[in-house]
Amino acid sequence: MKLCHIILICILTAGAGKEVSAENFNLDSPRNRGVFRVEIDNDVVWNKDSSFSNGWSLQYHTVLCSNWDETQAPDVIKWVGKTFPTLGDENSIVRFGHGIGQNMITPGDLTNPDPPPGDLPYAGTLTYTFNWQSFNRQTARNFQVTAGVLGRESLAEDFQRFMHVRIGFGEEPEGWHTQRDTEPVVNIAYQHIWQMAHMGTYTNDWAAHAVLWPSIHLGNIITGADLAAGVRIGWNMPEGFGSLPSPPGRGFFQAYDIPKPESASPHGFELIFAGCGTAIAYSVLFDGSMITGDDRDVDRNGFLFNGLIGINYHYYDYIAVRIAFVKASDLMDDNSLPVPPSGKTKTGADTSYGAMMIDFHF
Repeated sequence: MKLCHIILICILTAGAGKEVSAENFNLDSPRNRGVFRVEIDNDVVWNKDSSFSNGWSLQYHTVLCSNWDETQAPDVIKWVGKTFPTLGDENSIVRFGHGIGQNMITPGDLTNPDPPPGDLPYAGTLTYTFNWQSFNRQTARNFQVTAGVLGRESLAEDFQRFMHVRIGFGEEPEGWHTQRDTEPVVNIAYQHIWQMAHMGTYTNDWAAHAVLWPSIHLGNIITGADLAAGVRIGWNMPEGFGSLPSPPGRGFFQAYDIPKPESASPHGFELIFAGCGTAIAYSVLFDGSMITGDDRDVDRNGFLFNGLIGINYHYYDYIAVRIAFVKASDLMDDNSLPVPPSGKTKTGADTSYGAMMIDFHF
């Protein structure tokens, strides 16, 4: 609970920092464009296929504007941006982000048609996410709403069967008929990022910066809080803040890049190192439902740590490619997970994965 208290204090005092002077954010640059992003998250890079098995999302982040009134959106959407605390900062640029995505979790032994009690149940979510992003060179804020469905209607079974059976990426899953019962899923989340230190020049030169960010989540996908820190270093890398992997409903869809001036090289690259501590109070995926009669749960820890290493390449006129490796501590109690028959795979206790994100600018 100490982590939750620290994060709540950070968020409540978010507006107490010094005011940022008016800046040039290159909004008139031809590189100020919308971003269409394809993200794939999968645990195969860690030589496993269980726990957090796969996720994907299709996202769109709008062209950057100097304030919410300039954005192209219904008045009620603009009103949220202008009214929600910290999002209406006069010294920031703004954009909307939204997208659809799917997550799935599975036990380790996909050939068992009846996973034993105590093992991780099959589950999938299909969600739509909308958020309000406001940022400058010193801070970034993101208020996000996610809604969708858990259960058969998520099409997670269909997706995994297609990938494993039709494409041949793995064993045929036999236990999807035991998946989590259908229920709606809703999550709201808030993230606030601070730049703690920076050095160098971002345009046509080397630069680095260090950041700190708390976030909080409320809903049945996850109720909990994060406290994270990271470092970016690169040549001609974007000003603003880096985009990290965002499993739908769990992570934050974000594009906090300040447009490059037209005079900058079209090429840039960066390395990212980050660590995140997460306190989880509840998740329907691991703890069972508060809505349906599906009370199956797994023994899990209330806290986990994720470490991330990422490398990004930017061709600012058209595309960016991001690759990241996320290694997590054990979320589930390994000793409590059932031991499978000889030759079969035990469910992984951690939720480690790798991610690829491809951005198209237009």
